[in-house]
Amino acid sequence: MWPMLLPIAALRGTRSALAAPRASVLPPADYTMAAPATVLPPADYTGVVTPTARSTAQLQEASTAELEACVYAHDYSCIANGRPFVAPNWLSDELLTALRADARALRDAGSFVDANEKLGKRVKLSLAERDWCAPGEEAPSEARAVARRLFDTLLVELERVLGRRLSLEEHGAQAKYAIACEGEPLAFHVDQRHEALQSHEEHHGDATRRTLAALERDASRSLGWLLYLSDDGWDEPGGSGSGGTLLTYPRDDAVGECGVHACGDLQVGWLERGRGSEPVFLDGWAVPHEMRGRSLQELAREAAAHFSDEASLWASLRGQVQPAYQLYCAGPDGSRENVSPVWERPAAHERVPSLREMLEPRWRDGWSSTIASGHPRQRTVAVSPRGGTLVVFDAVAVPHEVTAVLAGERLALFGFIAGERPVPHGWRTEPGRAARRNLPPSWRPEESQGEWYHEGWARDFHHHFRYTR
Repeated sequence: MWPMLLPIAALRGTRSALAAPRASVLPPADYTMAAPATVLPPADYTGVVTPTARSTAQLQEASTAELEACVYAHDYSCIANGRPFVAPNWLSDELLTALRADARALRDAGSFVDANEKLGKRVKLSLAERDWCAPGEEAPSEARAVARRLFDTLLVELERVLGRRLSLEEHGAQAKYAIACEGEPLAFHVDQRHEALQSHEEHHGDATRRTLAALERDASRSLGWLLYLSDDGWDEPGGSGSGGTLLTYPRDDAVGECGVHACGDLQVGWLERGRGSEPVFLDGWAVPHEMRGRSLQELAREAAAHFSDEASLWASLRGQVQPAYQLYCAGPDGSRENVSPVWERPAAHERVPSLREMLEPRWRDGWSSTIASGHPRQRTVAVSPRGGTLVVFDAVAVPHEVTAVLAGERLALFGFIAGERPVPHGWRTEPGRAARRNLPPSWRPEESQGEWYHEGWARDFHHHFRYTR
């Protein structure tokens, strides 16, 4: 046992408020006055929808200014407030036809793989994040190259609207073709959860872990997007198919920006206290007692003499030094309003509090998780997968599901846009023997067990995602 950390183990269950909450006392929201969930037309969530008819050849030769004009014809600001952006006919008919042909040619060549995942069954093909090349290609097809140029331009506009750095290439970004056939739904979920939550791995598996790929790039999924490529006449009498409807559940009364705080903390829930649905963020890097006045690297230097090798040192640190957590809301000016004390990781014999229990008692009745379903302030936005439709939504704040395909073949190009997730300076470590920074992701493969990483100890709730007060 490391002598220096003997007294630390006894402190792990201690909870202390490092910053007194500044929240004012307001009565909890009266949920009985909320309207039941309704289906809203996509137009309520889009900006100016002005599709531009352009041929594939024209787009291949289009100047940057022309591409900007195509992308900038829409208002994407609804995404910042936790609502999906939906734009029918975002693609021209010519480019839509070219992408359909491209996807089916790759499928016929055997490039697609069956993806029988926890969320549902599809056949998919992962494209290279760098340029959307398919496996074995030296360059993307003309249709994918044009589509990627459109998304590069879209990315700039989304960064402007959301006020944060985004990427189509960093860890967490993805682009895939997907085909769903009859009888294949996707289960209710969100695409990115806070790494502090123990349920994160169980619900999302390897796809959203902050693994070794995150060591050099502090990023994770930030926005989800779908570009539907289904054949003409979808959901119309005598059309190409039906079903496969995307159902999203945003909060219509959301207050302020949702999903990710300016400092990089992810949203974990909502708070109702008479002023709309306020996003609640989790600071997953609060300083525990063990580190007061020191960084993790400084703590390691002090303890190094007690260990024969670096792997044993970091393994011991990982077991005894983990971040404390605190919940907070963002004020109108972006200032932080703490709504819970600072909670240190409970000892092994202690019960882990839920996020609701971490809140101050006066706020608990107004709490709900980002993954809760059936909340009276959620609204259902149903999107038919008609070819040419673009959907973009926050990967953290918008739960969603997809109904089963009833007939035909739902075809889509979909993926994720990554956002920065900076690790505070005090938790960063120097490059290890492998010449990489030992940044702390949430889950790591077996060969990383000799390193320190953020284990994640918070707990959400256990009601099968159904909202309960």
